[in-house]
Amino acid sequence: MAEIKSTLDLVMEKTKHLKLSPEEKLEMQLQDLLKKVPRYVELVLDGALTPEQLLDESNTAPPEIAKQFRGEIARQLSRTLDLSEKTDPLIPALEILAETAWSDFLAEVKRCRPEYRKARDDSQVQAQTRILANLAAAGIRGSAVVAKLERDESWAAEDRKLRQPCKERLAALREALNRR
Repeated sequence: MAEIKSTLDLVMEKTKHLKLSPEEKLEMQLQDLLKKVPRYVELVLDGALTPEQLLDESNTAPPEIAKQFRGEIARQLSRTLDLSEKTDPLIPALEILAETAWSDFLAEVKRCRPEYRKARDDSQVQAQTRILANLAAAGIRGSAVVAKLERDESWAAEDRKLRQPCKERLAALREALNRR
């Protein structure tokens, strides 16, 4: 009776001469590492991964691809970074990982975020005062009355107007960094 071979045996027999080159192995390792980048960003945002731990993680990559890996982490961090306080943990991580080419971007982040936040806070106080005055004029007043800015269209428009210059400056710097 003839020997019956499994499909796996046949495949193994046909491909036993195929091997990956060192470059292909590195490319596969890089692709595997790049799949982890969004999770690293999420962990930094959640405070579960410190910038130092992130640097240690990036140093686990083989030296030939470590720079690319760190660069992709920095790009993902910069794309996630916005003007809200919830993305503040990304700044120290960017400072640790980023190369000197990122210094302009980081300086602009440190300059425009506080500017925006101060302008936003000032505008918020004015909007809350206006909303409360409108409610009082309608006969709604008291210690339990709270101005809900998220429902006020004029506040939302003002916030967008305040955000726009900083968002544009950061977007231009991100674009310049991505072209390198």
